[in-house]
Amino acid sequence: MKTAIILTAFTLLFAANVIGQKLPNKQEVSFRAPAKLKIDGIATEWGNKLQAYNKSTQIFYAISNDDKNLYLIVQAKYEEIINKIIRGGITLIINHSINKKDPQPVTVTYPVLRGSDMSRIANGIVGRFYKQPDTSYKPVTITELNNRLDAGSKTIITTGIKNLDSDTLSVYNTDGIKAAAQFDNNTLYNYELAIPIKYLDLPNNGVDPFSYQLKVNGLPEQVYTHNDSSSSSAAPPPYDATTALATTDFWAQYTLAK
Repeated sequence: MKTAIILTAFTLLFAANVIGQKLPNKQEVSFRAPAKLKIDGIATEWGNKLQAYNKSTQIFYAISNDDKNLYLIVQAKYEEIINKIIRGGITLIINHSINKKDPQPVTVTYPVLRGSDMSRIANGIVGRFYKQPDTSYKPVTITELNNRLDAGSKTIITTGIKNLDSDTLSVYNTDGIKAAAQFDNNTLYNYELAIPIKYLDLPNNGVDPFSYQLKVNGLPEQVYTHNDSSSSSAAPPPYDATTALATTDFWAQYTLAK
């Protein structure tokens, strides 16, 4: 019990520190990934090290690396943005140089949720964020919400990576591409991704900078408002299209930290 209380307090402090920071719109520095980093959607290893809050996508994020992997952590605070991520996923696009028009960039998209898996998670989010008399949105615990994430978020989609047997990977793949997401006790959505640097074919053995694009993918309105009959409760209501439906993105540059 005491350990659980300490971990909960640490998580709350981490969330408060990240949200309270005066962060740039894009990450401006390179840094080494936290030691013993585990891709599990639990952000405690990062401490107070998220590097930017991007206003276009409305997410906190950081990119880092060690000798083997490039890492991305994303934290989403707002319900509309979390729902958009659940429904459309996040795509990281990595170019082989600073040229934004790379004809064959490496892309990784996660989560990839469809049908009842997507609806069960989205409905649970509505139940967490809105206290309302509508009984179709049944409140769920954070544990149940994370169980739904674990059960449904089994797929990573990639393009532009040579020597993979398939562009569609299981989260349990042996290729080294890892992704996971979890909600913390503040219902903040924490997303972690790892990509082996060997797949990126970076310029000058990684010494030179490269450009990347981070996209929070939108969905057509008919998909967003669809009521899946296989779900245990009604589908969430539609949101303002500019927030919930449109793809938002930004470009930036990164140089591997040595």
